[in-house]
Amino acid sequence: MLTDPPIVSLTQQAAPRRGSALVAYSRFLFCIPPILGGLLLGCAPTGRLTHQVYTRGSVTYRVGALPAAWTPFHRRGAEVAFRKSSGGTITARAYCPSSEDVPLDVLTNHLLFGFESQVVLGRMELTLDGRQALRTQLRAALDGVPIEMDLIVLKKDGCTYDLQLLGAAGQLVRYRPDFEAFVRGFTTTPGAPGASGER
Repeated sequence: MLTDPPIVSLTQQAAPRRGSALVAYSRFLFCIPPILGGLLLGCAPTGRLTHQVYTRGSVTYRVGALPAAWTPFHRRGAEVAFRKSSGGTITARAYCPSSEDVPLDVLTNHLLFGFESQVVLGRMELTLDGRQALRTQLRAALDGVPIEMDLIVLKKDGCTYDLQLLGAAGQLVRYRPDFEAFVRGFTTTPGAPGASGER
């Protein structure tokens, strides 16, 4: 069983921890990735999560409520991160500024760069918070470690957002209903009528 899986990120880099089953994921936590050139400028400062609403400077968004079994924690490479003792991790992050001319599939594929033995279980377009989003579900491995991932990427108002569900291979189905609620509650206008309730 995997615990505390790392976050696949477009912007930050964390030092590897020897002995961790997922040490190789730290490759994906880096600043200003070459594949995107100047699209994403630097690493963002730390913000604050209060009652499901994350705020960092001019960036504000809400995520859906999770059951109490999901506990918030600080993780480099994510702005909002929750984990379950059984090993699942749910995260969200905004990257600002972004570029409107980079397709969602390119952004998604960049997040998946370096994974081995990728098997895409599904890829679909959906509407999230009034904008087109791309959802990718896959099974993969990194340095021989099997994982499953559910990744949603969208662009809105000059920012790129990604929401992720990570877990051990074969375990993601246990966490997906909670992830669905997390995603349904996502909005960049948390004060608007109809926004999800506070946790």
